[in-house]
Amino acid sequence: MDEAAPQAAGTGADTYALDELRHHWGDAYWIWWDKQGGWQALRRDDLGGKAITAGDPEELWQAVKADYELKHVPRDLPGQEP
Repeated sequence: MDEAAPQAAGTGADTYALDELRHHWGDAYWIWWDKQGGWQALRRDDLGGKAITAGDPEELWQAVKADYELKHVPRDLPGQEP
C-alpha cells in the first residue's frame, strides 16, 4: 500500500493527525484516510483481514491500540524499511 497517496481530510490538523498515527503505529499498520472510507488502518501482518475504520483520528487511534493490545503486530516484518 502506498502511504504517500492517501491524504488527510483537507485540514492542517487532519494532516498532522495522519502523520502522528503513522509515526506511532505505521510500522505495525498501514494507515490512511479517504473520502469513501474515512480513517482506516490495516494490520501489516495480514491478521484480521479487514481494515479498522473510524470516524475521526482519535477514534482510529483507540481502535488501533485496542487491536494491538489483543494481538501485537510484529514491528520488524520482512520488507519494511528499518
